[in-house]
Amino acid sequence: MQAQPKSIFKPPVSIIVPAYNGERLIPACLTSLFKSAAQYGGFCEIIVVDDGSTDHTYEMAWATIQECRGKQPHIVGKVVRHTAKLGRNHALKTGANKAFGTIIAVVEPQALWKPQTLKELVETFEKHGKNPSNSTTAIYKADTLRKLLWKT
Repeated sequence: MQAQPKSIFKPPVSIIVPAYNGERLIPACLTSLFKSAAQYGGFCEIIVVDDGSTDHTYEMAWATIQECRGKQPHIVGKVVRHTAKLGRNHALKTGANKAFGTIIAVVEPQALWKPQTLKELVETFEKHGKNPSNSTTAIYKADTLRKLLWKT
């Protein structure tokens, strides 16, 4: 019996970063996410949702995305701003509404990913159907996350 060939299809992934007053954390986080997305090899978008920050989170996120897109123009980067603090759940809803991926990773602004992190997370998720989450990252099927968010 021959082994089945490994699928070359990589599911599209959206990464949502809900942020509030994270101007110091966002540049390093986004830079690491872009590097990991580049290693992933499939469609990837990074969505920062600034939840009414009173610092320069929005500006730092946008500047970092522009800089990273100069090196990896195939990776989509977006920043969405709430004009007032609505809370993490609303930030996640906003990000999920903007997301195109069939898989959504929720990443806290203090997270620093290694280049292979996204690839490993998606492979584990696809293989075992489990959420390989930790304290700064969780991964979901897009439909599942949307259902969870709208229950609350």
